[in-house]
Amino acid sequence: MEVREVNIALITCTECGRVICKIPTNTIILILSLILTIQPVFSQDRKKPVTGKFSLMPKIGTDFTVGGTFGKAAKISDSLTIGSVSITAAISGGSQDFDDVYHSPVSTGLNLNYGLTDYTEVFIGLGYLKAESKEFDAAIFDVVGTFGSTTVSLSEPLTAEFDDYHETSLNVGIRHFFNRFQALSPFVSIEGGLKHTDKIELEWSVVGEAISDISFYEESWTPNFGMGVGFLLEIKDNIYFSAETGLHYDFNLNQDDTDWRGSDDYENINDAGERWSVPLMFSLRISL
Repeated sequence: MEVREVNIALITCTECGRVICKIPTNTIILILSLILTIQPVFSQDRKKPVTGKFSLMPKIGTDFTVGGTFGKAAKISDSLTIGSVSITAAISGGSQDFDDVYHSPVSTGLNLNYGLTDYTEVFIGLGYLKAESKEFDAAIFDVVGTFGSTTVSLSEPLTAEFDDYHETSLNVGIRHFFNRFQALSPFVSIEGGLKHTDKIELEWSVVGEAISDISFYEESWTPNFGMGVGFLLEIKDNIYFSAETGLHYDFNLNQDDTDWRGSDDYENINDAGERWSVPLMFSLRISL
């Protein structure tokens, strides 16, 4: 018979001294080693931003207009010349926001993120937004008048349509994470930058006659800023799904009055272009 010496830890009752459990010492050492090593490894795998590391976030989504004016309300009571066409009548029109004149936009982008700490990162993002135009009633003839060579009756609507909307943006921002070591991590963000908007022209038409290529907004570089909230959901190692919303503001576009003559009120119809919106973006985050 072979006899081995085994170190055993005894767990005893503090009142009577009775032995409750016998555990080999090497088993206790193994358990402590696992506790001390597994948690750091697990935590490292769960890190969203990692200090000094980069990640990419391609994204796609839309946004919803909640404020701002794309075209101001205006009226004329005598005459207005648009390009080479004269309008003689009393016309009044209400203001339009972005959703009145454009369909829901499609927004795409790409963010490059850099971890400042294990909770906070900075990012730079390129974005592109496109919205298709839609026809709308721009004004009403309040009395019988003329539109070019056409006689227009009372209450005849003046319909209009803009060029499609194209916007490219460059933003920088900062994002802060909560619940960093779990699969689902909420975050908040703030960002700001510049956007470039293509030239936008307008077409007016009434009873079969139209005026095309009316200047409205010239090519514009304007500032914007926004705040966001969202979450990251781990899919697999180094890949996450993200959803984000928030509140975004775009400043006025640059008006173009080249084709507007004869009515100060209507010349100011394009002294606008600012927009409040709520974005809804979805993305994948890939650690580099």
